[in-house]
Amino acid sequence: MIKEEILKTDGKTSSDERSLAVSSVHLDGFRNYENETVHLSSGFNVLAGKNAQGKTNFLEAIYLLSTTRLLRGQRDAEAIRQGHSKAIATVELNETETRLSVVLEAGIRKRASINGLTLPRAADLIGRLPCVCVSTLDMGIVRGEPSDRRLFLDLELSSLSPGYLRHLTHYKRALEQRNALLRDSREWVQPPEMFAPWEDQLAIHGAAMRVAREEFIERLSPKASDAHAEIGAGEHIRLHIEAKDPSNTPEALLNSLAMSRSNDIARGGTSVGPHRDDLAIEVGNRDARMYGSQGQQRTAVISMKLATLGISHEELGIPPLLLLDDILSDLDETRRALLVDAVLEKAGQAVLTCTEASAAGSKILESAKVFEVQSGKVMAA
Repeated sequence: MIKEEILKTDGKTSSDERSLAVSSVHLDGFRNYENETVHLSSGFNVLAGKNAQGKTNFLEAIYLLSTTRLLRGQRDAEAIRQGHSKAIATVELNETETRLSVVLEAGIRKRASINGLTLPRAADLIGRLPCVCVSTLDMGIVRGEPSDRRLFLDLELSSLSPGYLRHLTHYKRALEQRNALLRDSREWVQPPEMFAPWEDQLAIHGAAMRVAREEFIERLSPKASDAHAEIGAGEHIRLHIEAKDPSNTPEALLNSLAMSRSNDIARGGTSVGPHRDDLAIEVGNRDARMYGSQGQQRTAVISMKLATLGISHEELGIPPLLLLDDILSDLDETRRALLVDAVLEKAGQAVLTCTEASAAGSKILESAKVFEVQSGKVMAA
């Protein structure tokens, strides 16, 4: 479905990339890090420390380099350390000897570079460092609004497929233009031909997005069910797309846009298309958002992320980097042990944070590189 040249360095792929891993992370003015370089193991890495010392900040920097987004969804400028004019996050990849970097400055669009060469857009960095992140913030995937679940789909698919990212980018631009025309139409009548170029774009790219999402969920749902069986309590999990309109082809979506135009003018926004869809998550045949317990919701999110890890491995030929942000402490002892077993089986390189290194479990600690994080300093334990 979505196998393309994901792991690019200088416009090519090679067998060296089969062992892609982060060898070092350098942070300059990022969150509470002043100037810190950390050398990681290509296997498991455990960052231990009390709360508010910088463990999540460290993971967030890696996540930023993977997705070009901050983990906590804040404005880029908020990641700049007080007293610094900018924040820089850089990783070195082993084997390929590739350096990825992102620079954040207040009032300036973020910049990304590969081996010192600035990319045309920061989004062009997406896919160079595939990662799957599991954080307590991910609970919004189940508990949150439809936009949270669409974001999950868009981030995962964009990291796997440059084609999906292109469709998403063009779709968002066309949606902004059509919505602007809809608002203008409240003041004066806009002829239909004014809408035509943007609705054509919405139909082409929107239909492609819907097909890609459906194919992704068709693969994700059974894998999530298997993962849920491993770490859950025997309950069944099922995922499926809930579309607000049944338009899965460009022709059908174009017709839906034309039919809804009058109502859309009245509401000032586009009411049909993939930006209105939702991802249904059911545990035990019940809506996990409405009826799931906190434990069920947490297990559902972890199962979905492990399933994503599996699909990424299939698509890329290597397991993506796994980031686990203090997720183990939120699980009971039984589920923690089951998750650790699943991670050991499925993950390649992994970075785990916890308040105490022992929370990672003896199986992981046997082969992990352990660090202590204190006040923005990362020291090998």
